[in-house]
This record gives sequence, structure tokens and C-alpha cells, in this order.
Amino acid sequence: MLDICYEELDRLKEDIEDDNFQGVKYLDTWDFEDEYSHNHIEENREKFIELANDYFKEENLSFVMREICENAMVCDKSGEIIT
Repeated sequence: MLDICYEELDRLKEDIEDDNFQGVKYLDTWDFEDEYSHNHIEENREKFIELANDYFKEENLSFVMREICENAMVCDKSGEIIT
């Protein structure tokens, strides 16, 4: 079940449109652990990162989504977190 993955993907797209994605932690374990298991969160985060990177490619954006300390963050192509 990838429910939180798709919710976060919609949030990411809105944040990109609003230019409000720098330093944002997506699918942070702490935000979801009261309602979901760590395995569920990790599965959703892995799929979210895959879909976010597909979105960046489709939109010709020079970003990459990476897992950083149990969350996902937008980085530049060299892997540095965009703040």
C-alpha cells in the first residue's frame, strides 16, 4: 500500500510549483511512525524517491531526490541538499 507515497508526491509537486521545496523533509519517519510501521514507511519512501526522480526527469529539473537520515530530500545533481 503506497498511500503516503502518493500524498507526498502531490505535496512535492505543489512545493516545486510554489518554489517551497528547499530543505523540506519528505516522508520523514518521525512524521508517520505513530500511524504506520517502519517497514511501511520505508517501502513508501523508496517508491516516493523513485517517482520523484522520474518526475524530475520528465520535467527536465536539475534535481535528484535522495534518502537522508530516514527521510527524503531534494538535492542538486551532485547530491548536496538544496537549502
